[in-house]
Amino acid sequence: MAALLNWERGSSASLFERIQGRGSGPSSASRVQELLRSIKQHLNEVLNSRPGACQSAGGLGVTDLNDATASTSDFRKSIEQAIKDCIERYEPRITSVAVQSLVNDGDPLLLSFHISAHVNFDNIGDVIEFNILLDNNRRYCLNQEA
Repeated sequence: MAALLNWERGSSASLFERIQGRGSGPSSASRVQELLRSIKQHLNEVLNSRPGACQSAGGLGVTDLNDATASTSDFRKSIEQAIKDCIERYEPRITSVAVQSLVNDGDPLLLSFHISAHVNFDNIGDVIEFNILLDNNRRYCLNQEA
């Protein structure tokens, strides 16, 4: 309960991180890094959820690829749109989300996507960019370096 009393409105930490008492560091640079880490961690959890798996948010997650019935040409576009919609709905700390499918000529069955979005932190707007890859277990893996 003490963590809730110390919560600041401008905190970069997610709700659950604030409840657990894990907040941001004192410097602006460390707070920005903490924000980006928190956003990526949250997106990793959100994108790997499946619609209907969460009782309080039935639409949380991205549709399983086995449920996709689109043709091959529409397949990548429909996944792009599903990822974009999920991010916009369930990650309020970023806006202006753009998702682009990346085509790998060496492995055309590899599904990876480039995501860019705007982050507003301490009245400073910035762009966050990262790639996600759909692994063999149908889980979205975010690159943690970017």
